[in-house]
Amino acid sequence: MTGGERIVVTHGVKVVKRFRWSMAHRLTHGYTGRCASLHGHEYEVGVTISGSMDKMGLVVDFGDVKKVCGGWIKEHLDHTTIVCEDDTPLLAFLQDEGQRHYSVPFNTTAENIAVHLRTKMQSALDEGLDTPLQVESITLMETPNSCVETP
Repeated sequence: MTGGERIVVTHGVKVVKRFRWSMAHRLTHGYTGRCASLHGHEYEVGVTISGSMDKMGLVVDFGDVKKVCGGWIKEHLDHTTIVCEDDTPLLAFLQDEGQRHYSVPFNTTAENIAVHLRTKMQSALDEGLDTPLQVESITLMETPNSCVETP
C-alpha cells in the first residue's frame, strides 16, 4: 500500500473541526421578536466529517480542514453581516456604506444558516481536497446556550 491509499474502517470514525467567527444579522419575513433588529453573534460551528482512514490512521488532517473550511468561513462570513437578499433596505445600506456582507436567498435564522453551511462546507472540501469526504452534520452555536444541528 502506498502513502495515499485509503483503508476502510468499519467502526465509523468521524472528524469534528470547530470554527468561530463574528457575524451580524437580523430576522425578516414577518418576524416580530427582538431579533428583527440588527445584532451580532460570536458564532461557532462544528463540522463533522467522515471518510476512510489512510494507512497513518487519518481520515483528514485537521490542518487541511482548517485551511479549506476555515478559509471559506473567514473569506465569506467573518466580520460580515449575513443578509437576506429580500431585505433590500439593509442590503442597500450595507452596499452604500461599503460594508462587508454576505447575501443569501433565505431568512437568516440559525437553522437556515446551518443548512447553508453544510452545503458550503461540502463544496469547500470537494473543491479543496483530493480525498473523498462527507460532511455528516453541522452544529451551529448562535449563542453559548442555543444551537442547531443538521442531520
